[in-house]
Amino acid sequence: MLALLLLLAAPFQTAGPLPPPVDSTDVALVEAVVPPAPRARVEIADEPEGDIEFRPRVAPSALYSPNRGLGIGAGVGIRNVGWPGSDLTADVRLQQHYQSADVSFFTADPLRATTHGLLTVGASTTDRRRYYGLGPGTLRDSEIFLDHDAAEAEARFGAYPLGTTALYVQPSVRLLYDRSNGINDALGGGTLADLDEASREALVVADGTRTGASLGLELATDRRDWAPYPRSGMVAAIEHRRFVAFDDSDLTLARYGVSAVGYVPVRGRTVLVFRGIGLVTRSGDADGDGQDDPIPYYYLPTLDARVATAYRPDRLTGRDVLAAGAGIRAPVFDFLGVYGIDVLAMGYLGNAYDNVFEQFTPRVSFENGGVVGDDGSAALRPSLALGLGLVNLDKETVVLGGLLGVGPDGVTLASLRIAYDLRDARALFR
Repeated sequence: MLALLLLLAAPFQTAGPLPPPVDSTDVALVEAVVPPAPRARVEIADEPEGDIEFRPRVAPSALYSPNRGLGIGAGVGIRNVGWPGSDLTADVRLQQHYQSADVSFFTADPLRATTHGLLTVGASTTDRRRYYGLGPGTLRDSEIFLDHDAAEAEARFGAYPLGTTALYVQPSVRLLYDRSNGINDALGGGTLADLDEASREALVVADGTRTGASLGLELATDRRDWAPYPRSGMVAAIEHRRFVAFDDSDLTLARYGVSAVGYVPVRGRTVLVFRGIGLVTRSGDADGDGQDDPIPYYYLPTLDARVATAYRPDRLTGRDVLAAGAGIRAPVFDFLGVYGIDVLAMGYLGNAYDNVFEQFTPRVSFENGGVVGDDGSAALRPSLALGLGLVNLDKETVVLGGLLGVGPDGVTLASLRIAYDLRDARALFR
């Protein structure tokens, strides 16, 4: 089982990005580089140094994906480009049903420097973007494959105004381009008739080309003792974004988000882990009919393996998302005090909602369907994640690993990422 996970899964990341920053997508890259020694969690100091340094980046998960097929993913990272402390990365992913390219440039290490900037551009294309519809009651059997192209460019500025990780502030502006080519009938799957009216409408309004800008402000606090492999502390963040369309749709969106992950030490490397995330998305009323405008599906948040590990890719999409989880990370084997193997077990409850304030109920459903009651309330969907990770004990860093997710929708293989960090090169949600 361990060999299978190490070969097929992306890196097992239990604590957000390693310094320097890494990709935050479900194809997290493995870099051939030794991370720096641990530092105090509340100390931030500008101490860049060093010559230009090249490093290869590989994406093991690109070798095969049940949804995206066979392929390869690789890139290069260059530190100290132009001045000490900067970091440039370029990555390409080529698979049967998915291709992407991304370039990111940090002016300084976001986990070390008191201030830093980020410029990133990326583009992707897929003829097999899964879509099950919107809201909490979607069925796995209604799966549709969509043809979708996307591109985006983003500029951010990050700062620690108190000089410590107790407060992190990051304004950003993001330009978005999307082109939806509709359903890819050649791949089979369901039809529009399998979806409810709201889910069909989200496809209709997405058809064609759309452009827009998303402006955001994010605040975070990071009290982990050591971000790459925490044994205590927490990281929490709140976000607000506003989207304005450049096309003739006059679409406007507002999104509010909150997330947190905490680590409670038990003994040695054994820790209890707690995770929570909530998102609320609302649109304007451009046509003045008193109803929120329909939102293209690709602007909506999705509860899947990137957010809460064990959920299937692209599975649960809605205006609102809510998920919480708890688990334990514990060592099971050490080799000469140099490398060790950790096991992680996490249980999650969550769902995607049309309106979380009206539909949420503490009820839990283990069925694939039937989660929406007669009163419109929607039960939480459970999932269980079981993972293994190879740990470099000297550097306190997880080297490789992955997990199996088990839930009412079946079994999925995914990379493990408990803590999403606002300082990642790629945003978790658009």
